[in-house]
Amino acid sequence: MYSKIISLIEKYDTIIIHRHKNPDMDALGTQLGLKRIIELNFSNKLVYAVGDENNFSFLGKMDHPADDIFVGALSIIVDVAVSALISDDRYKLADHVLVIDHHLNDSDIADTEYINSSCIACAQIIANLAKTNDYNIDQHTATCLYGGLVTDSGRFLYPNTSYKSFEIATYLVKHGADIQYIYESLYTEPLNFKKLKGYFINNFKTTKNKVAYMKNELSVKEEFNVTTFVVSRAMVNQMSGIEGIEIWANFTVDEDGFVQVELRSKKIPIVQVAKKFGGGGHLLACGCTLNSFEEADLVLSELDQLLEKENSLWTNKN
Repeated sequence: MYSKIISLIEKYDTIIIHRHKNPDMDALGTQLGLKRIIELNFSNKLVYAVGDENNFSFLGKMDHPADDIFVGALSIIVDVAVSALISDDRYKLADHVLVIDHHLNDSDIADTEYINSSCIACAQIIANLAKTNDYNIDQHTATCLYGGLVTDSGRFLYPNTSYKSFEIATYLVKHGADIQYIYESLYTEPLNFKKLKGYFINNFKTTKNKVAYMKNELSVKEEFNVTTFVVSRAMVNQMSGIEGIEIWANFTVDEDGFVQVELRSKKIPIVQVAKKFGGGGHLLACGCTLNSFEEADLVLSELDQLLEKENSLWTNKN
């Protein structure tokens, strides 16, 4: 099942692990968990984790290898398959690129890929690799991977959570995953976060078919003293769990003037909309990058049409 991954790890003495820009906890937890698994189970390997850092750095810090370290090495890309989203493009210097992902995107950079979209988190793939092969894992490994699993499953609330997700969670807890540390780190928030959540609740709008959305200028980040990641990814679900809202979207201007887009849905697949605008992700949770709020209106129109079609089908059935 994991033979290609294992054989590549065995083959290379130097391994650099990448993931996507603006990492969520699944990306960081998978990256750091895999790094530790290799260190514990494959002797004499030099293993590095690289990329940008954000509020999830409590899981661990990034390494800063020189360019020549990449030459002749194995680069492993986790939780992302497309080149435009990868943090630290020095993977291009490596001898071989291995992609491990769980999103519904084909890779445009992999020499070898392992993509399993049935897993709710990329951390689930790596934890299952360790479990299946009876690898040694320590508390830090288990905690990192549990963090990825619990966040990408929405604390096991998202529809595509399966019994296998709970099996892996049990495995990680048995190996010492510090659940309390993860939850305290995630859900103890400074006052400006709480105020930002209130701002979202009080200011989101809806389309004619009730797609909830926010358009955030750069000034929102500055007003609440948070990162673009927080305004975009961390706040999108402030519009979830509201009666009558089936799809919600968050559009956030970043420091380069692009619009970062997060799309979410209760049960109607929306990933094709993200792909149409150059993005991708999961069936019900995905995103893309746009050039302007005018393009955001086109995304909203597509989502609105999905809901209109769904409402029409429901009316015809009844």
